[in-house]
Amino acid sequence: MLSGAVTGSLVRELNLQAVYLAVRQLHPVSRAELARRLGTSKPTIGRSIDALLAAGLIRAADATGYGATFFEPCPEAGAVLGLDVGSRYLRGVIADLDGNERARADVRLASNHGPDVVADAVRLKEKLTTEAEVDTVDMAVVGIGGVIDPRTGQVRVANQHELNGFAAGAEFRTALGVPVTVENDVNLAALGEGRRGAGVGLRDFAFLAVGSGVGAGLVLGGEVHRGHHGAAGEIDYVRPGHEFEPASPAADAFLAYAEKLVAQFAKPRARSDPDRLAQAMGTSLRSPLTTEAIMAAARDGDGFGLSLVDLEADRIARYASTLTQVVDLELVVLGGGLGLNGDLLLDPVRAALAALVPYPPGVEVSQLGADATLVGAIMLALQEVLDDLVPTRVAAAGG
Repeated sequence: MLSGAVTGSLVRELNLQAVYLAVRQLHPVSRAELARRLGTSKPTIGRSIDALLAAGLIRAADATGYGATFFEPCPEAGAVLGLDVGSRYLRGVIADLDGNERARADVRLASNHGPDVVADAVRLKEKLTTEAEVDTVDMAVVGIGGVIDPRTGQVRVANQHELNGFAAGAEFRTALGVPVTVENDVNLAALGEGRRGAGVGLRDFAFLAVGSGVGAGLVLGGEVHRGHHGAAGEIDYVRPGHEFEPASPAADAFLAYAEKLVAQFAKPRARSDPDRLAQAMGTSLRSPLTTEAIMAAARDGDGFGLSLVDLEADRIARYASTLTQVVDLELVVLGGGLGLNGDLLLDPVRAALAALVPYPPGVEVSQLGADATLVGAIMLALQEVLDDLVPTRVAAAGG
């Protein structure tokens, strides 16, 4: 439901914001329709429209109706930058005020040290602004794997250990020359999934990223839940089911256990005879194993590969059950390098989860895939920009 524009003295800014948001929601829309929807007078709407036109935030739309002029927002009136700091690559995207992608690029990181990551971010921003044909961006959101101090923007318990203690918020802000918010990458993935993916319309769900590590982004009551220290969702520290091996579904533990099984079957004679090893294990897999090779073998019906997939599904289900038993989720969205193998994992994860809790959530694979963090970064940046865009632009236009 639209909020009505406030009338009276010293409320022009609120009227402008209300009218702008209504134009974004209802476009193409006329002055008369805005007045009716917002419950305010046509002269008040007219003054707000004139100010928004002068600021370049809205424009006349290509629509007609009984001689009335219709209006629509100008998505190109601003731009936001999303960055995703990975272990090897820095990924970036620039989007307009409607969240539409204007430019996208990935660059290999020089190193995982904070100053090097920031320098790469500056170069990527310059590349993207050139390709998007924008002079600058209004806001940047940076996703990093680790706990982000909500007060200082400092990185703690980082996936890339070189970033531990790095004052990411301040450093990115100074180098990029725009307002910057640094956020946990899985929290951003959850936000993206809630706005444009599998979690649309849901108030309580989790994004469970299973890759080199395991992390969860929690959406509770329709909002990302970060916790007091910004550490909500750091589920890999829970380590449920220590009596089971491996305790974590993360890639390193998964592969270590698979290699252990291979070593158990690889007796001295079999070790020198690949065909005997294959016969003993019912597999064509060979050490050193990779997650990609295991998943490919399972898709080909390899018995050992399929047994490892079942093991991974059980580990994922145990982590998901830990979340569900605390906050009673409606859905768990799987993402990350391992979690995106939905064709293999979805059914066994659902079955294992149903056996663990009496009220299992649904389980789906991310609809955004590897882009989930970037989509969330853009959504958060737009949310913060739109809170302040109208008064800033109208004042700059002399309104």
